[in-house]
Amino acid sequence: MPPPLSYPALKLVLEYLEANKRYHITSRSSALQKIDNIIPLRAGNLTIWKDYRVYLDELEYSAEYTTWKINREELLKIHVVNEKLKKYLEGRPNIHVGCVHFNYVKGYEQVPLKLNLITNKLVTFCCSVVFTNFLPFLDVRSFPLKKLKIAQENTIDIDHPVRKKLTIQNIMDGNVDAVRIIKDWMKNGREIGTEYLLSFSFDIYFGQTLRDLKKEFNEFQNMKGINGRFLRGASRFLIPMSPTSKIVIYGTRIKSKGNTVYQLVLKVVSTD
Repeated sequence: MPPPLSYPALKLVLEYLEANKRYHITSRSSALQKIDNIIPLRAGNLTIWKDYRVYLDELEYSAEYTTWKINREELLKIHVVNEKLKKYLEGRPNIHVGCVHFNYVKGYEQVPLKLNLITNKLVTFCCSVVFTNFLPFLDVRSFPLKKLKIAQENTIDIDHPVRKKLTIQNIMDGNVDAVRIIKDWMKNGREIGTEYLLSFSFDIYFGQTLRDLKKEFNEFQNMKGINGRFLRGASRFLIPMSPTSKIVIYGTRIKSKGNTVYQLVLKVVSTD
């Protein structure tokens, strides 16, 4: 019979075990339960849907089971399983997740689980509130985020803890103020490598944003010295930010799910 694993080895195995397998294994062992809660739980993705479903990779929690048309005995079994899973996830001091997704969620109160998440990527899709409403789910160790991806029609406030990568999709008339973003960068600075990708489904909104930038930063128009797959004929800007960095702005056109998307690239590069 092989010797039992030492605590450091067991900790390592549990920490990097798939969330679904880890939950089912530890729930069957009182000995493992004693140490499981102090070992970080890791997963690739956490996805929260508007209908009160939560997926942690393959591990699923649903708060909508009460509406299912099943007999009372089955409903009770599902309730017990869900409550055990809820206690397991909410009782953890932190959950490390590669990326957190909120889909069609109306607000913080609609999320059935109150979790403490550590992540460096946040994605919100068609949520009827601004993404900052979901930041209470994220542990302070998550900031600054490396990537934020937003798709919504509401006004989007860019004053947030994101530093490096930001993608905003489905930009409509006036819901993102590119001029304000650049002015903030010029005033407060940004790290070299910061890149914001603003995506427009309609060229009319893309064109209006470029006109706003031209009106404000016309003196910094630069049709040369900018590397990138830029849109020919569209304004391009090279704006000094500090002695060692500058802001590059240009438009491009990409294909996304078979459709043409106009994209405005804002990034900070070295002056070298």
